[in-house]
Amino acid sequence: MATNDNSHLVRMKRSLEEIVGGEEARNFEKSFPLSKSASIGKKFQWAEVVCDYLEKNYTFEKNIMIREGCICNDGKTTAKKMKKYLNDSSNIFEFVQTFNKNETFACLEYIHNRNILFCYPQCYCGCVKRIKKPLPKTWCYCTLGYAKSLFEKVFDKSVKVELFDTIKSGGNRCAVSVEW
Repeated sequence: MATNDNSHLVRMKRSLEEIVGGEEARNFEKSFPLSKSASIGKKFQWAEVVCDYLEKNYTFEKNIMIREGCICNDGKTTAKKMKKYLNDSSNIFEFVQTFNKNETFACLEYIHNRNILFCYPQCYCGCVKRIKKPLPKTWCYCTLGYAKSLFEKVFDKSVKVELFDTIKSGGNRCAVSVEW
C-alpha cells in the first residue's frame, strides 16, 4: 500500500480540500494513492488516472481551479529576478527583451502593453516529463497557478492567465497568456 507521501498527491489533496471539500479529498487520496518512491512510470500512470478522474467528476472550470492549486513552488526567487528586469525597463516590450536575453528556462512574447505570452521550451513537471506520451491538458493547468503566482508578484497586481498550449498535450511548447 502506498504511503501517500508523494508531493504531487499531497498538493492535489490540499487543492481538492480547498476547492471541493475534505471528504472528497480524502476519498481521492484513498482511491488514488501515490508514494514518493513511485517509479517514473507509476507517476505518469497516476497522472493519467487523475486527469480522467477530474474530467469525469468536475466541470472544466472546477478542474482548472483544482489544478491551479497544485503548483510545485510559488516562484518567489524567479519573481524577484523578473521584478528587477521590469524595474530596469522603460516599458513592457523592453522587459520582455531583457528577460529573453538573460533567461533560458522560458521566454516571453510581447502581445501588447498589458499582455504577454509566458512560454516553456520543455515540460518541467517531475511527475510526467520523462515519459514521452501525451496527457490531457487538464494535467498542465497547474502551470496556470504558477504563472498567476509568479506574475502577480512581478506586477504587484492581479493577473488573468490562460493556457494556450502544452508540450504534454502535443504542442511544441507550453504557452500561458498573462494579462493585467
